[in-house]
Amino acid sequence: MAKDAGFQAVELNLEPGLDVNPSSSNLEIQGVGRAVEDLGMEFSSIYSREQWRYVISSGDPERREMAKDIVKRLVEVANLLRIGAVLVIPGAVDDSLFGKEPEIVPYDIAYGRVQETLGELLPLAADAGTILAIENVPNKFLLSPLEMARFVDELAHPNLGVYFDVANAMLVGFPEHWIRILRERIARIHVKDYRLDIGGLQGFTGLLAGDIRWPEVVQALQEIEYDGYITSEVLPAYKYHGERLVYEASAAISAIFGLP
Repeated sequence: MAKDAGFQAVELNLEPGLDVNPSSSNLEIQGVGRAVEDLGMEFSSIYSREQWRYVISSGDPERREMAKDIVKRLVEVANLLRIGAVLVIPGAVDDSLFGKEPEIVPYDIAYGRVQETLGELLPLAADAGTILAIENVPNKFLLSPLEMARFVDELAHPNLGVYFDVANAMLVGFPEHWIRILRERIARIHVKDYRLDIGGLQGFTGLLAGDIRWPEVVQALQEIEYDGYITSEVLPAYKYHGERLVYEASAAISAIFGLP
């Protein structure tokens, strides 16, 4: 369906309960890789929402170790399928995004724990030939582009980058500002839209249905000469005829970026 809609690549989500999940064998994973390759498509990146269940900033050493294991598995699969970026949730000061009982971690402690954990994981990413791309997410952490840039620069590793989510930036500022500051640190891009009059997590909406200033975003990406993947992460899903979301997201991306 994604290929029929005009997409050239897909982001692989390894999540318990899905046909392909973290417990899938390497043979099963490679079978998915062959199926995608046979379609003439690629993987833009790999992710697991389990990173919100177990965050790498947790104060519980056991949960933190489980969080690291999730990222390690993503790196292993990235190596198997030659995926160039692993989306990493960079911990959280408040990890209650999906409605669970939150674990609140002091900001400075979260900062240190996440840097320490990424420092342990980055050599594995380097060996696998992939990038750990930390996303700006609603985690009450890394709240400005200047701080995100500093965070990345302090680790100073060629296999660390940013998975920049255009709409998530609207929660705290303007995406075009983030793009111009993060520049070459941006490894991947997520797109959806955001309505300021609704706000909060309910403000996310389909592309071109919100308040993102897309001409400014495109101009900023052109200025930094970004030529990587643009991945649709549009929500919420449609209640009826959910397949239309795939086609309409593709059409909106083509319109925004002037693609055929």
